[in-house]
Amino acid sequence: MSEPVEKHLHKLYILFPLAGSIKSFIPLIILFGLKIINGGSLKSTLGYWIAAGITAVVLLLIIYGWLQWRRLVYVLEDNKIVIRRGVFFREELSIYTGRIHSMNMEQPLLQRILGLTQVKIDTPGKTDDGGKLPAISGAEAERLQRWLRERTAAGAAQDRTKESYIEGKANVLPDPATWQNNDVIETAANDGASNSNSTAALITGNEEKPESTRREYEISRDASPINSAGKAEGVNTAVSSHSAMIPESSDVPEERTVLLQLSAGRLLLAALTSLNLSLALAFAAGVFSLADDILPKNLYAKLFQEAGHFLPGGWVALIALALVLAWLLSAVLYTIKYAGFTVERVGKQIAVTCGLLERKQMFFSPQRVQAVSVKEGLLRQPFGYGEVKLHVLTSESDKNLMLHPLIPMKDIAALLERIVPQYTADTVDTVPPRRALWLYLRLEVLLTTAACIGLIWYFKTPGLWSLLLFPVSILWAILTHKDAGIALRGKQLTIRSRLITRTTQYIRRPQVISLKVSGTRRQRRNNLRSFEVSLISSQYDGKIYSLEQSAVEAVWKWFRHPKGTHYTEISASESNPL
Repeated sequence: MSEPVEKHLHKLYILFPLAGSIKSFIPLIILFGLKIINGGSLKSTLGYWIAAGITAVVLLLIIYGWLQWRRLVYVLEDNKIVIRRGVFFREELSIYTGRIHSMNMEQPLLQRILGLTQVKIDTPGKTDDGGKLPAISGAEAERLQRWLRERTAAGAAQDRTKESYIEGKANVLPDPATWQNNDVIETAANDGASNSNSTAALITGNEEKPESTRREYEISRDASPINSAGKAEGVNTAVSSHSAMIPESSDVPEERTVLLQLSAGRLLLAALTSLNLSLALAFAAGVFSLADDILPKNLYAKLFQEAGHFLPGGWVALIALALVLAWLLSAVLYTIKYAGFTVERVGKQIAVTCGLLERKQMFFSPQRVQAVSVKEGLLRQPFGYGEVKLHVLTSESDKNLMLHPLIPMKDIAALLERIVPQYTADTVDTVPPRRALWLYLRLEVLLTTAACIGLIWYFKTPGLWSLLLFPVSILWAILTHKDAGIALRGKQLTIRSRLITRTTQYIRRPQVISLKVSGTRRQRRNNLRSFEVSLISSQYDGKIYSLEQSAVEAVWKWFRHPKGTHYTEISASESNPL
């Protein structure tokens, strides 16, 4: 076998330090430009010194970029990728294929302009940039992806061979006199280890299934150390001979199946109905902050005072215009973010590609999906449309991946069947009782009352218009109560709730790490309870308020029995913690 070859990044990586520092030169460039526009000359001593300083900095950055490029290499070995970097202090990072979740391909703006690709290696518990190759060609990125999939498939085949060999030796029957005792011991061990098995399934993203099947469906696996002879300790030599038959990485393109591709019309409709005003408002706040720093204080204050006279309707028309502009801006930003949205199946992984200025291609294994969220916005729900997001466990703890930006609600079941078949689009069948409505109304009315008092105190008579918030808040509380509910079928819990948009969350038992049941004194008097489930990621939770106590008890029993036993089959004599 030939020795592994060290590979460098693309040579354009030399310019990256310079490109990253250009923003520091922008003020100087502006000063030079203004001086030239005003007819000034750069022949003064100060001009020469500034030009010499800029030239020296540019040369130093190019030299530093060349040293970085020269010292950053990566090597593909049989079961790992080795990355060596560092100009002044050398660092070597070895990443075994069995610990790699995925290789995501990204194209930030600079890489997209230069026609390069950034590869990010996703491993458990790593959030730094150690496993990142910032500038390689697209063909090399595809080769790395293919290398990882082939090595993962080879490791899975080797594991299956080892398991077959162990199972073959285990088929030797023990003494009949010990059969009964062995069965009893094994059953007790399995029962005692149910919680630990659930935890292991939670970490690996798998459920209770045979290990061989688990290896087949999962791209990430715990690889056993292999010695130099290619044979694991204590395993028959047939294993190593089988692994030797696995072909090396070839240059033949791997088959990719397009599962869905968003058309331009559907993307535009999704952008106009997204109502992602938070991003637009943050952008507007940044513009106002910049204007406050640049404009003279007197001019800024004068513009703010006279802003209400720019339009015939005064401040009301101005606020309405600002909301329309924010809506259009959010639509533009949404289009840029999800342009070219495509979902593909590559081997046993799913690839999601999107982005106009910054192109991203994210890979994930369906077995690592922690939960599925379906959101129906205010403009989408009346027409029966929503968006589907996946909560995927990665090195960044939790990543929300858009699976479909705009899909008819009736098509979600088929979409989940194609992408994540372990999840089903169950409908809610348990809702809060009518006597729980007052709990929803109480909070909304209290918040609205506090807001109205503050507005009337500050604006005096014009603040009385805030009393119109009362019917709106009451209607909103009624909608929140109406849309809340759960469904419990087998291993899956479905939670539906509303904050602003109506959200339906599909959660499976192996991914739940905690269940918190709560109830106020008045809730307990009315046999009502609330509960909250948490997954591995602290960024995700599912809450539901004021359900019947019997429904929450069923969820508690479902959580206590992770083997998938249906809650109606559990003995009613079990102790009730509620």
